[in-house]
Amino acid sequence: MTKDRNELQKLAYGTLRLVKEFKHAQNRRSDLDRVTFEILMLIRQKEQVRLTDIANELDFNPSSITRRIQSLKQSGYIAVISDPKDLRSSLIRLTEIGEGALLHFLEKSIDGLEHILKDWNDDEIKVLADKILRLADSMSDWRIAADKTEGVSPNDVRE
Repeated sequence: MTKDRNELQKLAYGTLRLVKEFKHAQNRRSDLDRVTFEILMLIRQKEQVRLTDIANELDFNPSSITRRIQSLKQSGYIAVISDPKDLRSSLIRLTEIGEGALLHFLEKSIDGLEHILKDWNDDEIKVLADKILRLADSMSDWRIAADKTEGVSPNDVRE
């Protein structure tokens, strides 16, 4: 299927702007920084996860994730437990404090979106939410397919 390249160019530009604005908005927050939020969201999604899986999933150096995990543990946001399948390994899970901090962060994000989208009607917001989730799913599928093709970058994968 042929796609309108001008519209795809506009989508690429808009997506890059959106990511940049999202990063600026997160940098203004004082409750959780972007990396901490990403780590906590991943732990919440997986329920229990190894440190190496966090580093791989978020594309961070394991040593920098180790420092973050230590800080999150000291703050009470996470607990580190022994992996029952491999007692030499540890699993990381959210604590009630971490879950509360994450939910508070998400609530503040919703408050911000309410302000940002105050001139949008409910139908426009629903369509945007549906399309963004669909785009995120498509991007994830594309990345996973490329990851399965060893030595080939996502740009090299053609449908």
